Formats: sequence, C-alpha cells, structure tokens
Amino acid sequence: MEETANSTDHPSFLLMEGGPLFHLEERMGLARRSAPLILRRAILAALVTWLPLLVLSFLQGTAFGSEVPVSFCRDFSAYTRFLLAVPLLLLAETVIGPRIAEAAGHFITSGVVERSDFRQFDEAVVRGLRLRDSVLAEIIIAILAYIVSITSFIATAVHVSTWYSVRSGGGASLTWAGYWLLGVCMPLFHFLVLRWIWRLFLWFQFLGSIRRLNMQLFSTHPDKAGGLGFVGETQRFFGMLLFAYSIGITGVLANQIVYDKLPLKHFAPAIAAYAVAAVGIMVGPLIIFTGALLETKRHGLHQYGSLATAYTGAFQKKWIQGDNPNGEPLLGTGDIQSLADLGNSYTFVERMNAVPIDPRTLIHLAIASLLPMTPLLLTVMPLKDILKLLFKVLM
Repeated sequence: MEETANSTDHPSFLLMEGGPLFHLEERMGLARRSAPLILRRAILAALVTWLPLLVLSFLQGTAFGSEVPVSFCRDFSAYTRFLLAVPLLLLAETVIGPRIAEAAGHFITSGVVERSDFRQFDEAVVRGLRLRDSVLAEIIIAILAYIVSITSFIATAVHVSTWYSVRSGGGASLTWAGYWLLGVCMPLFHFLVLRWIWRLFLWFQFLGSIRRLNMQLFSTHPDKAGGLGFVGETQRFFGMLLFAYSIGITGVLANQIVYDKLPLKHFAPAIAAYAVAAVGIMVGPLIIFTGALLETKRHGLHQYGSLATAYTGAFQKKWIQGDNPNGEPLLGTGDIQSLADLGNSYTFVERMNAVPIDPRTLIHLAIASLLPMTPLLLTVMPLKDILKLLFKVLM
C-alpha cells in the first residue's frame, strides 16, 4: 500500500492568519502568526466599543438614572454585543482556525486525496489564502458592515428616548454615544460577523475544489461517511460563531420585549427561522459531497452484495446441503462468524450517510444558536417555573 504524504509538505490552510486587518494588527503588535494574541485583541475590542459608550453616556447624563427611559446601563444589547459577542467572535479564531487547517491537512494524511492530485490540492489551498488576503474583499466587507449597521439601527431601535438617541416631537437625534455606536461599535460587530461569513465561504470553496478531485472513499469506513466524517466534525466548532452571534441579537430582542412591550411570542417565528437558517448555512454546503457518497454507497452495496451472494452460496452448499468433503465439524468453525460479519458489513454500507455529518452535530449547532435566547423566557415565565420545567425534562 502506498504511504500517504505528510501534511507538512503542503501549504497550510490558515484562514485566520491573514487579511489586511490581520496585517495591520501585526504591525501594531496585536497579532503574531505563531501566537495571534487573540485574548489581548478581544479585550481591546471590548475597550474601544463598550468603554467609550459608557464614558460618553456618563458625560451626557444618560449612563445611569432616569434622564432617559433607557439608560446605558439598562440597555441589554450594549452588554451582549460589545462585552460578549465581539470578544467571542475574536476568540473563536483560536478554536476554529486550527480545526480548519487540521481538517484540510487530513485530506492528505488520511489518503482521501491521492498523490496524483497533490498539485491540485496545493493550488486550492493557495487560491483560498490569496482570497483571504484580498484587500478588495475586506473593503467590501467594511462597506457592507456600515450598510447593515445603519439598516439594523433603524429597524431595531426602541421607540423611546435612550442613551444613544433622544426622541422629541421633531424626530430623533443621536447623542455623543450614539455617534460612536453607529460610527464604530456596530460596524465593528457586523464587520466581524461578515468576515466570518467570508471565511466560511472560503472554507466551502476549498471543499468544493476537493470534491472535484478523485477522492478515495470507502463504503465500510466506520465514520459512516466514506472517510469524510472529519469534515462534518469540523463544522461542529462553528457552533461557537452561532453562539456569539445569538448572544448579540438576544440583547436587541430583550430591549424590544422590555421597553417596546413586544411579547416574546411575536418573535417566535423569526427565532425558529433563524435557527433553521443558521444550521443550514453551517452544514448545507456539505451537500456537495452527497453525489460522491451516494455513488460510493451504491458501489459498496453491489460489491458486498456480490461477495455475500458468493459466500452465502458456499455456506449453503457446505453446511445446509451437506457438501462437506473434509467432514469438518460445525462446532468451532469460523464460517458462521464470518457469515455474521459479512452481514454486519453489508448493513454498515446500507447505513452510510449521504451527507458527511453526524445528526448530533446538527443538534449541537441548533442548541448553540438558541441557547443564548433562553433568558428571554424570563419575560413570560418566572424563574422558578423555568427551573421546574428544566428539572422535569432532565429527570
């Protein structure tokens, strides 16, 4: 059997260690390729978003008290987006980045990609890294971040005076903190989200390039995905992104429930649609492997079906019809165990998945997207009732 190559002989698919913003952070001493200093960057991101908002609100008297119906310290979204979501979106790089690089290299070390396709594999990696470093891509992401920020600011603003917007008979005007919120904080939050979507696209584009290669898949592989189970396992780590983004939007929903008096059930269809869409975005593109997996399964069923026909025919002739010229005793023979093992192998092929992902990963991603929203239940149920419900479910 030909020995598989070492992944270190090929360029690493490091989606996190590149791009104009990363290079700027390198020059500022906030990032290094060997040690990206994510914790330092996450803390700094919180300091340039939440802290200035607090200071500016304090200077205008809207940080505490009853100067406005929604002071800064009573705004749920200010905490969830800038003290939790933004740092988590940055910390996720240290979790997801290495898993993507490891999964990309595993195509080589596992033998799924043959030596004859190594050149195309390397080209796919280099193409992805070149797009990662695209200045134009990050400029477009930044522009979109501002567009999304302005749109969402208008759509989700509560209909009372707040620390960022004072309403009067003539309309609404931004406070100092409001200008910082709309000019810096919200665009940064949406930039990080959109950049993750761009990275996710590059990852799926890379997988699409692998799909076009002559992959070596096996219908009896124990991962029930022909040997591609590691791809689906990698997607599980994207749950951290869903968790972070859900934390950010939970604060916005909480504001509208508490201050605009909108009932939680008003958002139920949107929340359900969001969870389905979020999971679909994370795992849907893996359908590109469905054709190859179904073909592998079909060939496996034919091959093991033919083997089973030949073996069971010989077994029938030897042990049922009595054609046993050597007079071998039935007790102690391995033929029956081999027959059972062959049946198990055929059943294993039958149960091969059409998409390289475990159902538990789907559940994991759905929980990651919905879990941050569970505190919203406090708006419709007392805490003790929620705890009783959870106790009944767990017991």
